[in-house]
Amino acid sequence: MKTARRILFYYFLTFGVAANLFIFGAIWDWPFLIDRYLMVTDTPAPAEAIICIAGGMTDDQLPTEEGWQRIYTSVQLYIDGYAPKIIFSGRGSARISEAEVYSEAARWLGCPAEAIVFDPHASSTNEHPERILGVTSLRLGRDSPLDIVTSPLHASRMSLCFKKTGFTGFRMECRYSSKKVQPEVVRSEMRSRLEGFRPSGRRYDDPLNRLKWRSAYWLTALRELVAIGWYKVKGYA
Repeated sequence: MKTARRILFYYFLTFGVAANLFIFGAIWDWPFLIDRYLMVTDTPAPAEAIICIAGGMTDDQLPTEEGWQRIYTSVQLYIDGYAPKIIFSGRGSARISEAEVYSEAARWLGCPAEAIVFDPHASSTNEHPERILGVTSLRLGRDSPLDIVTSPLHASRMSLCFKKTGFTGFRMECRYSSKKVQPEVVRSEMRSRLEGFRPSGRRYDDPLNRLKWRSAYWLTALRELVAIGWYKVKGYA
């Protein structure tokens, strides 16, 4: 009985310390050093295609927050002439493919229809490399120069999968804004057209919001670490 109590005592003590470290770390934005291993990003270079890896959809068949960032980064790379085509890669579980939804969003952000190529067959991270080779309209090979766009915490797993499949000429891109001063397509350059408009200056980084944002970030990073381990066991990476 005493042994069981001692085990429970140390269990709750450890859990309490860990939970408090997690909460205070999230609120005060302490560094999460493990995420540096997950972040793989390169300087963009001219390529045969930009590969936009779909990142899921909401219940309303819209891209997720991470998905919007991937789409925007892809379009910005296209605007600066890094590749003539963007392949939107992703199947999803809805009646419309993620590739189609993401391409619609890309057109709204300034991507012309003639630059869009679909790969609606990849269902998971490890399937994207092989499925992209099957895009017959572009005839890509494992040595083709590619700019692959995904989210920062997903970049390492995606890179490992492309390497495992034998790709040698790819670069990982997570965030990019066009160098051209074109407010109609570079959203950081946009200003309100409404006469007399002034931003409120209100800030939303209160402790509870920081806890929400950082908790989601940390849990995503931990999930990616577990996923990479699983992919290595399965031979996907």
